[in-house]
Amino acid sequence: MTPPLRLAAPRTLFVFEAAARTGSFSAAAREFNVTQPSVSRAIAQLEADLGLRLFDRSPLGIGLTRDGQRLFAAVTEGFGTIGQAIGAAQGRVQGRQRTQVMLSFSSSFATHWLLPRLRDFKAAFPAVELRLDLAQGMLGEVPPAADIATRIIAPGDPRFHAWPLAPEIILPVCAPAYLAERGTLDGDPARHVFLTLDGAHGDHWRRLAGCRPGEAGDWHSFSDYSVALQAAANGEGIALGWVSVVSRALREGGLVRASDAAIRTRRTHSLISPRSRPLRPVIPRICDWLAARMAEDLGVP
Repeated sequence: MTPPLRLAAPRTLFVFEAAARTGSFSAAAREFNVTQPSVSRAIAQLEADLGLRLFDRSPLGIGLTRDGQRLFAAVTEGFGTIGQAIGAAQGRVQGRQRTQVMLSFSSSFATHWLLPRLRDFKAAFPAVELRLDLAQGMLGEVPPAADIATRIIAPGDPRFHAWPLAPEIILPVCAPAYLAERGTLDGDPARHVFLTLDGAHGDHWRRLAGCRPGEAGDWHSFSDYSVALQAAANGEGIALGWVSVVSRALREGGLVRASDAAIRTRRTHSLISPRSRPLRPVIPRICDWLAARMAEDLGVP
C-alpha cells in the first residue's frame, strides 16, 4: 500500500501546478497574487518535502525535470478528479433546490385543466414547487403574493405582465352518455337537466337553452362551479362550459357540446404577473408553457 502523502504545506502543490502549467514562477505568482520569490520558496519547500528536484532552473527560465513531469501529470489528473466530484456534488445540491411559484387560479380551472397536467408540468419544471391560491372566479383581486394568476383584465393594464390564454367562450356541455340518452339542447328544454351555479348566469342560460333557471326542465344548483362541471362530466346534466376550463375535457371527449350555440364575449382570459415585483425568469417560461398547452386544446397552430 502506498503511504499517504504528508506535506508541511499542502498549498505548495497548487503553486507547483500553476508554475508547471504556465512555465513561469512569475506567472504563477500573478495567479496567487504573491511575489515571485514567494513562489520560488514554495517550490523549494515542496522539493525538500518530497526529496525530489522538480524544476531545472537556468537564466533562460525553468523547465520540468522527469520527476516534475510525472508529478505534474498526476497533480493535473487529481485536480481534475476533484473538480468533477465538486461539480457533481454542486449539481445534486442545485437539483434539490426548489423554486416556489404561487398560482392564483379559479378552483374550476385548477381542478379540470391544471391538475390533469401536473405530471407534464413537473417534467418540464422539475425544480418548481407550486402553491395554489384558489379564487372563485376570473375577476377578483390578485393576492399580493401571487406570481401568476388567471384573470380577465383590460387590454394594456399597466399593473400586470400578461400572456393571452383563451378567449371567453361559453358553451353548454354534458357527458357523451347524457347526450346519447337525452339528445341535444336544440329541441325541448323540458326534457333536460340543468346544472347551474346558485341560480346565476340566467342570461347565459336563456341564450343557450331558451329558458332561465327554474323555468323548464330540472335544475340543480351548486355553490362551486367545479362541482357543477364534475356533475356534468358524470352524466348528471348540462352545465355552462367556459372554454378556458373545459378545453381539455372537450378535446379528450370527457365532455361534449350539448348544442352548437355559443356565447362569445370578446374578452380574453389571460395569465398575468404583477409588475410591482421583479419578474423572475421562470415566470414567463411557465406562462408560455401553460399558454402552449391551452393552444393545443383549442387547436391553435
